[in-house]
Parts: sequence; C-alpha cells; structure tokens
Amino acid sequence: MESKWELVCGVDIGGTFTDSVLLSSDGRVVYGKALTSYNDGFVSGFFHSIEAAGEQLGLSLEEVFEKLSRISHGSTIATNIVAERNGSKVGLITTKGHEDTVIMMRGLGRVAGETPENILKVVEIPKPNPLVDRSLIKGVTERIDSNGDIVVALNEDEIRRSVQDLVSRGVEAIAISFLWSIKNPIHELRAREIIQEMFPNLFVTCGHEVTQKLGEYERTVAVVVNAYVGPTTSRYLEKLQKEIHSRRSGVSFFIMQCHGGMFPSIRSRQLPVLTIGSGPVGGVMGCVSIAEELGYKNIICTDMGGTTFDVGLIVDGQPLTSEQSIVDKFFYNVPNVQIKSIGAGGGSIAWVDPYSGGLRVGPQSAKANPGPACYGLGGEEPTVTDADLLLGYIDPNTVFGTGRGLRLNKELAEQAVSKLAASLGIITIEAAQGIVDVANAKMANLIESEVVGHGLDPREFVVVSYGGAGPVHAASYAKDLGINTVIIPGEVSSVWSAYGISISDIRYEAQQEVVLLSPFHSADLNTLFSELENNMKNIVYQEVGEEVAIEFKRYVKMRFNWQKHSLEVPLASQVLDKTIVDRMVEDYTNMYEERYGSASILPDTQLEIESIRSEAIVRVWKPKRKLEKSCG
Repeated sequence: MESKWELVCGVDIGGTFTDSVLLSSDGRVVYGKALTSYNDGFVSGFFHSIEAAGEQLGLSLEEVFEKLSRISHGSTIATNIVAERNGSKVGLITTKGHEDTVIMMRGLGRVAGETPENILKVVEIPKPNPLVDRSLIKGVTERIDSNGDIVVALNEDEIRRSVQDLVSRGVEAIAISFLWSIKNPIHELRAREIIQEMFPNLFVTCGHEVTQKLGEYERTVAVVVNAYVGPTTSRYLEKLQKEIHSRRSGVSFFIMQCHGGMFPSIRSRQLPVLTIGSGPVGGVMGCVSIAEELGYKNIICTDMGGTTFDVGLIVDGQPLTSEQSIVDKFFYNVPNVQIKSIGAGGGSIAWVDPYSGGLRVGPQSAKANPGPACYGLGGEEPTVTDADLLLGYIDPNTVFGTGRGLRLNKELAEQAVSKLAASLGIITIEAAQGIVDVANAKMANLIESEVVGHGLDPREFVVVSYGGAGPVHAASYAKDLGINTVIIPGEVSSVWSAYGISISDIRYEAQQEVVLLSPFHSADLNTLFSELENNMKNIVYQEVGEEVAIEFKRYVKMRFNWQKHSLEVPLASQVLDKTIVDRMVEDYTNMYEERYGSASILPDTQLEIESIRSEAIVRVWKPKRKLEKSCG
C-alpha cells in the first residue's frame, strides 16, 4: 500500500523567472521555474512553475494540489506598481490644516536612497511626483491630542462631502490619516465606516492600521502607498486564491511580508504595503535556516537573479531589520528585513556610456521578455548571462527553467556581445570579460558598503550565494572582500528565495509608543506588553485559527534621556522580573558602547524606553529536508 505524504510549496515571482519549491514530508526538495508572465498578471507563470516542480516528483499539477497543505507566496505586485507608477488613483483624507504634509516631505526627501555622490548634488535632484495629487487631498475638521483625548469632534458631514467629491473625480482608493490616530483611532474608524456605507466596494485604509509608530509624515506616506497598491494587489491575490481553491479547496494560502513572516492572504489584501520587497526577504529567511543548521552566526546573503542583485545581512544569527522603508524616495514606517538592491542581475544589459566611453552594466534589464540574447526570444542587447555563456561559466547545454526550460544559443550571445565589443574597439571575448568584471565590481562594492556601513568586518562573515546567476559570480566578489567561505545551497540555490518563503513562519507585529524613565519596573512593562499581546491574540485566532499555538518575542526601544538616537533591545524572557529588567539595561549599554564607543556612554544619565514591540509567531509545519541533496 502506498504511504501517504504531503507537500508544502513556496512561490517567488522574479523579474525574469517565477520560481517554486515543493517540500515533501519524506524530505525531498524539488523545484521548478517558468518565465514570469507579465501579460496575464503573473498568474500563468505562478502555476506553470508549480507544474514544473511537480514533474520532478512525477506528479501532474492536479496531483500536486491533491497533496498540498500550504502555499506560501512572495508577491512582487505591490513593488512593481510603485516602481512603474501604475497604481490606483488615490484620495487622501486628513486633519484640516495638514493637507500638505505628504507633499512637503522630510527635508532629506529628495535624496532619500540616493548614492553619496548624488547627495552632494541635492539642488539638481528633483522631488518625486507625489503618489496622491494635491487636488485629491481633503482636510476635515477633527482633532485628537497626544494623550488620545478628543479635542475637536469629527465633522461627519465634511467626510461625506469630501468622499463624494473624490469619487466623482475617479478616485479608486481612499487613505485616511488623522493626527494622533495611533493614540486613539476612533475618528479614523468612524470615517471608514461612513465611506463604506457610501461606497461599499471602495478600497479604504487607515493610518493606525498600517503603522503604530510616531511620525505624521511617515504614517501618511505608508497609508497612501497602501491605498495606491491596494486595489490591484487585492484583485491579484483574490484571483490567485480562487484559482488555488478551484483546484483543491482547503489549501492554506499565505503571503510573504517584508518583516520576514507570513500573513494569511486576507490580511495581505488589506495591508499590501507590507508585501513590498518581500520576495528577496525569503532568501534571507532561508539563510537563517543555514545559520541554524551549519552553526554560522554572521552571513552575507547574496541573491543574483535575472534583474537585480540583492544583499541582506545576518548578524549573530538574526537578520538585520529596520523600522523604516524607502520607496521612490518616500520614507514610511514599516518594519522590514533590510535588503539593498542594485541592477546587476543575469539579465542586466551592458552598454557604453556616451559621455565617458566606459563600459556600464545595468540597471536596465532584458527581463523575461525578450530576455538575454542567448534565450532566443528576440533579445538583441548583450547581458551578463550572455557574457557568462561566452566565457564558459555556463554550460552551453544548460536548460534554464525546469520542465519548461530554455536552451541557450551561444551564437546569439556572441552576436550581441560583438556589437558592444565593436563600440569599445576590443574583441568579443574581452568585452564579455569586461561585462563580468564590471558586474562583479558593482556587487562587491554593494556588499562592502552594507557590511562596513554597519560597522562590521566582511572577513568575519561567510557568503551564501543563491539566485539563478549568483553561484557563477560568488567566488569573485567574495575574494575581493577577503571572505574565505562561500556556501551554495545545492541545486535549490537557484530558487532559494522560494525555499525561504516556503519555510517561513506566520508572524504578526504590534508596537506602542510609550514614555518610561529609569528606574524601570517590571510590573509596568508586563502590563503594557500584556495589553499589546492580547489584542494580537484575538487577531491571530480570528485569521489563522483558534487552535494555533502562539509564541511571543518582546523588544524595547531605548535611548539615553534627551538623546535622539535609540537602539532596540530584545528581552531575554517573556516573563519579566527585576533580573530581566536589569539585564535589559545592561544589554542596551553594551549595544550602545559597541555602536558608538565607550567614550559616548553618559554616566548616571537616565534611560528612556520610547516604544515597545511584540512579535506573535505561529510556527508552521516544515518537512525536514534531506541535507545531502539540497545543501552543498
């Protein structure tokens, strides 16, 4: 009698390929690739990649879905919407007198995310076009103070008039951002009720639901971005879920978040801003599993796909995170795993700078259509993949994309690179080597900037290289940085982000701004955390299931009183007593000294806790993979 076994699946949509991984309960790990399907909103590529992975197990797509218990998905939809500026028409309702907050930006807004040399040219850099037009921003009468008390009641008639006007102008989504809603959301909630009564199908999102962190500008940007990507992302996820359930109802469907955890798809449809940049985070979470399995504490996670080269850091076994994100120069407060990207993937196009005559690589990419010249799909521009093929780094008999793959054409690659060589006045093979050298140098520079920029030494790290093109180039950029160990996670390295997505746990986060001065009392902290976590429990039980076990991880953000810069300290135990509180203070002091030096410590200065944060984690079932087949 055939033994029963089940599968879990991870799917990651990249700029060129859509990757999927299937993990079986008997330890097998297989993967599939399909060209990313831009023409149908990524849907066919999603299922073709799963079908290609299923073929490695001898299963049809229908048979795969019969055995599937969970699908986890890293979606690029929201990221692409912002990058391509093709989101929904957004209206913003805010506190009267603060209509220009999102238009003015922060003082450094125009250079956010720019390179150091560009920052010096600040007057030459334009501010980005706002995601919401000024004429579509409505100020309404209301006011809540910093204690959460109602100072001015919400004018509901103004809400109705504003919404009616916005909808008449073709608005598809409405963002609501009132002052101090993080202290008392009653006005935002009532405004949403009114809008939903008037237009039940309109996408509406509130600032306090997106972020609980201080910062009026950052919170307003976050809610506007959420509204901007919301309708399209919601429709995409809803369509995918219907397609999944039409094949087999009951499969759990989760979406990767930028903070490194999963949400049920229903929550991701409400908060799609949290999916921006989530695909590369999957690779970092996969590297966390390597840290646990092989005992490495410091890892440089490098993902070279078809379009970009992404870098993340794991320090002392934990990924580096940030409370702030940047998208198209807009700062917004959303917790995320830090990922830095440059246009240096396998499909990055090589070109000659018309001013300097120098060779450049990226950021333009051939993407999936037409792709590198060697794909034979109509691409004529030389890419990194074409150069790798000519130099013998890629076997000419290689098939790109399991099951539905592409056979490479070396002659087409040579034709593309020879045109570039002619422009440079060199032979074709020299041009190919130049393309690879430039790409490798760009990647090494990004890694060095990230590691050294955090006050760390690259030589104390190991490199984990993955992505379709990563292992081909890893030895070069690791050598340039003095790193002696490079880990390639076997054949699954080409779909490593999908693998990391497939094993990521469900994670919710909640944060609260507080003001606590030392000496700290454990009873006060216990009360604050308990209130925060009880609210999260109710949400998790409602969205994931009442039977799930929840683990909580607690953090406090501290600083010396009257100082601006603060550091987040993980608490050593969920049960807080005097011993744990004393250790918290000691850990903060050690972190501060390590970051800023012992001379910066201020003796006898009071400490302040400015915020608390808790993570609610639901561990998902993970098949124990056979390491000898999936890690090398």
